Amino acid sequence: MLSSISLRHMRVFVAVADHGTFTAAAEVLGLTPSGLTATIRQFEDVAGTPLFDRTTRQVTLSATGARFLPTARRLISEFEEALGDLDALSKGIGGTIRIAAAPSVLTRILPGVISRFVDEHPDARLRLDELNAGEVHEAVARNEADFGIAGEWHALPDIAFSPLFSDRFGVLCRPTHAFAKRSAIAWSELADQAFVGLGPESGTRAMMAAQGSFAGDAGGAGGAGGAAYAGVDPAEVAASPAVKRAAALGLPEAQMALRRANASERAIERVAKAALAKRAEDAKNGGRAADGSGSTMIDPIAQLRPIVETSNTITLAAMVAEGVGITVLPELAARVADLAAPGKLAFVPLCEPVRKRPIGIITRQSRSLSPIARIFLAMVIEQAPKMDLPAAIEWG
Repeated sequence: MLSSISLRHMRVFVAVADHGTFTAAAEVLGLTPSGLTATIRQFEDVAGTPLFDRTTRQVTLSATGARFLPTARRLISEFEEALGDLDALSKGIGGTIRIAAAPSVLTRILPGVISRFVDEHPDARLRLDELNAGEVHEAVARNEADFGIAGEWHALPDIAFSPLFSDRFGVLCRPTHAFAKRSAIAWSELADQAFVGLGPESGTRAMMAAQGSFAGDAGGAGGAGGAAYAGVDPAEVAASPAVKRAAALGLPEAQMALRRANASERAIERVAKAALAKRAEDAKNGGRAADGSGSTMIDPIAQLRPIVETSNTITLAAMVAEGVGITVLPELAARVADLAAPGKLAFVPLCEPVRKRPIGIITRQSRSLSPIARIFLAMVIEQAPKMDLPAAIEWG
């Protein structure tokens, strides 16, 4: 029975995979070669499949063994970490806290909290993973993080999102750019600008679009663009690692979602091109639509097609500082970007409409936090609003 497989089997399996021979693995583990061989055979008998391909010269992982190896490593790591946490908790001295968070949270909010936390809990250990919003939610769902702090994402089973703060979107540009002298910029003014941006995996574009589109007539270019971006950016779906993995495994629902997302993305591109053509035509008519009814309102987000895309905010800041183009970022992320190019960037809020990025705490509903993780999270909630952060951040 599979239930007879123990941690000992896992350790032996990983050791053979790492060292390439039964003899070397046995020496590292302090076992006899015959004892180690018997353990592997027992493992394979219970699993019902070979884990290694053996020749007279070498031992290599079978296809099944290669697929199972990452799982075995994770199980061993989690077991050892759990024992360490149990020992620390039994002594009242701490444990390990695994936190997945957005780059701006890790850079601007957590360091100040951690500084105080480690002073009060010197035996606690923290693991910080910088991930985008979708990855943070998935990490918590897979139990790879105790909790996360990032933007809201598409709903996942058993995941709870508790709002912490929100910050407004704005333009990041060079101080010499005409926008830098403004107190606010309308979204519609971005259409003719050279634009660089974060890729769809970042979540930023979906957050901007989900908070309301610029409505035109239902059948017009603006209406089509708004509908395509109503709450879920199809590019986000198409780029989602989770959807791609599920589709590759042959899940019909994931394959259908991927096909629809790709089709929607192509439709949005067509709408954006049509909207730009319509705007040019209206401009020729003195700012009025060709039928004389006045200019059609279009969703400017649908027009933001970056000439450069990146997954890294610091790289994005470098592109803006060099004059490649302007970009749109939430204010806290823009302040982080400014650290990479001090004095070379300016942030100006966007309006008409004002759009904000919600940041919150992501947890699993079915799993309670460890005592030490609860202490740290409480400290985040207490200390973060007292930090020297952009004034436009709204807490709660």
